[in-house]
Amino acid sequence: MLNTENIRRVCLPVLALMLTLGGCTPYATYPPVGQGEIAVPWMHPIPQVMGKALGNTYQRTSDSFVSAGTPADLVFSLPEGITMGVWTRVGVDTGVENARMATAEDLTNGTPIWSVEQVRIRNRRAEVDVIYPTPGGAYLRATVIFEADPFKAYQVSHFQRWRTEVDNPLFSLPVDLPSDEDDDGASEDAVGVETETAPAVEE
Repeated sequence: MLNTENIRRVCLPVLALMLTLGGCTPYATYPPVGQGEIAVPWMHPIPQVMGKALGNTYQRTSDSFVSAGTPADLVFSLPEGITMGVWTRVGVDTGVENARMATAEDLTNGTPIWSVEQVRIRNRRAEVDVIYPTPGGAYLRATVIFEADPFKAYQVSHFQRWRTEVDNPLFSLPVDLPSDEDDDGASEDAVGVETETAPAVEE
């Protein structure tokens, strides 16, 4: 007969294996900020929260870029070191039909770009920093906060705008996509203007 200790010895390794095979990422930051951080941008839920954060930020900040009744495309950028497959997954997960990757030409033309700056997964909570454009040409930062119930998808719970200008998004390409384009970041220093606002709960 199995006692409590034997049950723990059998069940805990099985549970750990299930979490590993399921692609669970309980604690991760991308781009990583420390040597001990998990650097796996392809692992669930990192692509999913990046896509949802971009889509949510776009929906909240793109009204100023409507031309002749047509909204601007969701032109997005991701941090360096991410494969084409993840870029494609993120584009789908934005939920925005006109979402596409930013190009060097977009930077040259001053196209509005929504850019993921960093993702932080902390068990059932996730945060994504998104750099978004403003009509005057400056870029600001927003933090999209997610929460998840056990075995359920992450859902947006708060949207925090930071009223301080940031550098323009840097241009990057999928790490596995050969290109002759110049991928030097075209960014300019910006000046802070206001303090942060309180978060608004997602309805």
